Amino acid sequence: MRVNVYAEEQTLRVELVEKRGFTGIRFYLELPVTIKQEHGGVMQYKGPFQHHEGDDDSSAVTFWGKHDLRASLRLALELLDQHYEGKPK
Repeated sequence: MRVNVYAEEQTLRVELVEKRGFTGIRFYLELPVTIKQEHGGVMQYKGPFQHHEGDDDSSAVTFWGKHDLRASLRLALELLDQHYEGKPK
């Protein structure tokens, strides 16, 4: 299975989750929405999906590890470091 998460959906909301001996890192997503304005223009909004206060039903992707999840996450960061090394910011 392949999961694509697009730049527009990514947030800085990340949390550690644990369940029955598994540890995971959850990356929350927020889908941008375009809303027409009364004056004819449009605005884009992005935020958590909440039914009501305290009921966050936002989309998320969780990477689960049975043992130590850090090894694969470190490898991913090393690949990104190599990719961006020497590129202008």
